[in-house]
Amino acid sequence: MYCLLAGMVWAPCYTTAQSGISPVAYRFNEPRSGTGTGGDISCNVPLNEISIHAYRHFHRLFSSGVSGEYWFKSEEGYLVSFVRDAQRNQAYFDRRGAYLYSLKYYAGTKMPTVPAELVKRKYPGYQLDVVTEVTDGEKVFYLVKVISTESVKTLSVNDGKIDVLEDLVNGGLTSVPGVVMAGR
Repeated sequence: MYCLLAGMVWAPCYTTAQSGISPVAYRFNEPRSGTGTGGDISCNVPLNEISIHAYRHFHRLFSSGVSGEYWFKSEEGYLVSFVRDAQRNQAYFDRRGAYLYSLKYYAGTKMPTVPAELVKRKYPGYQLDVVTEVTDGEKVFYLVKVISTESVKTLSVNDGKIDVLEDLVNGGLTSVPGVVMAGR
């Protein structure tokens, strides 16, 4: 009788706990080199399904100031989203755990001087808005959103060369086919 009663109480708890569909989160308290604090690691799969090679490469490349790691495993490989030095970053690894490239997002005011001056000379009257810094560990290039009263441009800045990837009219857009505009 006691076993039956215990089974009726614990069975719903056991099956409910196993059917949760939330991301897996792990908390560790070991200090990271140079930071003195622990952190959180979250992922869309159990931690043991993350490539140890990708994990080691990530922690070698981004050894300090990292917090809020979120690992995402897909058929293509691994994506790690994290904050480092108060800036949002993403790092990409292939299925075997080899580092591919990383992205760093920041305000245009924080863009390095040389590429920022290049953009300001070529596009006077435009304000640097958002910068995405892309690196593969050897080369760096920038995707820069610049804004003026007339247009919004997305630029690619690499080795002293600027290419326009996107040029949108700022404020003059009244309708786009298939899109309902707010307030209309």
